[in-house]
Amino acid sequence: MADIGQLIRDAPPVARTLAGATVLISFSSLVLRILDPMHFVYIPEVVFSIRGLHGISGLQVWRLVTSFLLTGPGLSVLMDPFFLFKYASDCERMKLSRKGDFTVFLVFVGSIILLLNTFIVHGMTFCSPLILALAYYWSSFSPPGTRVNFFIAQFPVKFLPWIMLLMTLVQGGNVFLDLTGIVASHAYIFLTEIWPEHGGGSNWLQAPADVVEGWYEKAERAMATPAPPPPRVAPRVAPRAAAAGGSVGVGAAPGATGSSFFGGSSGWSHRGQGHKLGG
Repeated sequence: MADIGQLIRDAPPVARTLAGATVLISFSSLVLRILDPMHFVYIPEVVFSIRGLHGISGLQVWRLVTSFLLTGPGLSVLMDPFFLFKYASDCERMKLSRKGDFTVFLVFVGSIILLLNTFIVHGMTFCSPLILALAYYWSSFSPPGTRVNFFIAQFPVKFLPWIMLLMTLVQGGNVFLDLTGIVASHAYIFLTEIWPEHGGGSNWLQAPADVVEGWYEKAERAMATPAPPPPRVAPRVAPRAAAAGGSVGVGAAPGATGSSFFGGSSGWSHRGQGHKLGG
C-alpha cells in the first residue's frame, strides 16, 4: 500500500487528477451503483438544447467532461483507468511536461472526439478513445527501436495503438469509436509538429498553451505565498489602585471604574461635601 501511495504522489498532476476522477465516477456508477451512469454520458440533445430530451432537462454541459471519465462495465472499470493513468503519465513526463501543454492537448483531442461523435459515430462515452489518443501520441515520439509488452505479446511501439484497436474488435467493442481518438491525436500531431516543421506553418496551439501555463504558475505562486501574520496588538495597561488616598496611578484609563468611584480625577470626588437631608 505504501508503494501505491508513493506512486500516486509521484505521478504528474494532470494525469493523476484525470485517472482519479475516472476511478471515482466509474466505480460509483458501475460498481457501487450509487450514481446513475446516464447522468454522465454524452447526449447532444441534452447538452446543447434548452428543451432537453424525453423529460431530461437541457444544457447539462458537465456531460462534455464526464463522458470521458466513464469507463465500460465489467473489467473495464479496472483496466481503463490503469491504461489511462499509464499513457497519460508517460505523455506528461516525456513530451507534454508543461501542465499547460498537456491541458491543451486534452482539450483539443477531446473536442475532436466530441465533434466526430456528434455528427458521425454517435458514441456516448469516450474514455476508450481518449486512451487510444494518448497511446497514439506516446507511440509517435518513442524511439523507433522501442518494443513494448502488451499482455503476453511484444512488438514495436509504433504498432501499439493498432494492436489496442484490434483488441477492441476482438472483444466486440466499437472500433469506430476508438478510431476517433486516433484521428484526434493525429490531428494534434499534425498541427503542432508536422505542419510547423514540414509545411512552413505556425503552431496555433502554442499560444493557448502558454496562457494556460501562466494560469497554473499564478495559482501555484498564490498557494506557495504564506499568509501575512496577524497584526500585533499592544496589551492594555490596567489601572493600578492607590493604597491609601484612592488616587490612580499615571497612565490609568480615563473614566475607568476605579477613577470614577474611588477618588479619581472625575466622578463623585468633585461633588462637594455631603449633607444630611433636613439637617
